[in-house]
Amino acid sequence: MDWSNELSPAARERLARVTPLSAEEKAAAADAAALDEMLRLYFKDKITGDDVLAHLTSLQAAGKWNVLRAARDKLKSSFKSADVRIQFSDNADGTITLDAGEPQASGGEPQCVAGSPKREGEMLELTDATFDAAVRDNPSLVVDCWAVWCGPCRMVAPVLEELAKDYAGKIVFGKLDVDKNRATAARFHIQSIPTILIFKSGKLVDQKMGAMPKAMLEPIVTKHLGGKETPPATTPA
Repeated sequence: MDWSNELSPAARERLARVTPLSAEEKAAAADAAALDEMLRLYFKDKITGDDVLAHLTSLQAAGKWNVLRAARDKLKSSFKSADVRIQFSDNADGTITLDAGEPQASGGEPQCVAGSPKREGEMLELTDATFDAAVRDNPSLVVDCWAVWCGPCRMVAPVLEELAKDYAGKIVFGKLDVDKNRATAARFHIQSIPTILIFKSGKLVDQKMGAMPKAMLEPIVTKHLGGKETPPATTPA
């Protein structure tokens, strides 16, 4: 029995249009899978930035520009974006040139301290060692508890980065890698990520779990921390 005879006319029409992958499509799928696996290892600190550069250099030598563009986008949107020294330069002929970039000199710009980000509107990188100082030194603090392997964490990260810029000078935003800072994660009973911790004047005032869009997260933050000015209530004369 031909099972396709049981399909609706529309389904049969779609099925007729399905064709096997070409050799080029199979190769592109294999390249994409190899890139994702390489980045997974990098995000989990199984390989170094030098290993990433070596892989991308091989793609450059093979002229696989679409894969390089995908790598650039994924690295730029990742939590390790600040650590990536690889520079991608688009050329007029559609090719891409890679540059390893310059390592940060030991006597250069000082590392971010707990009390404030390097630049206003940037998120603090918090650790077990700096967490308490950050809570103490920032009257309004929002902390994103995340991990590199967490998909929902990658969804909420751009929302928090945008809020950090929107409320620069009013609210400080930070992030804590729970895999690397287990003492703090245990202290606040972080069992699911992402978890957002909201501190006001050194005290935890709210704790939310799960990825949320900006429209949901922003009111929660401003409710506790007063990021937006509200008119004072009027009293009858």
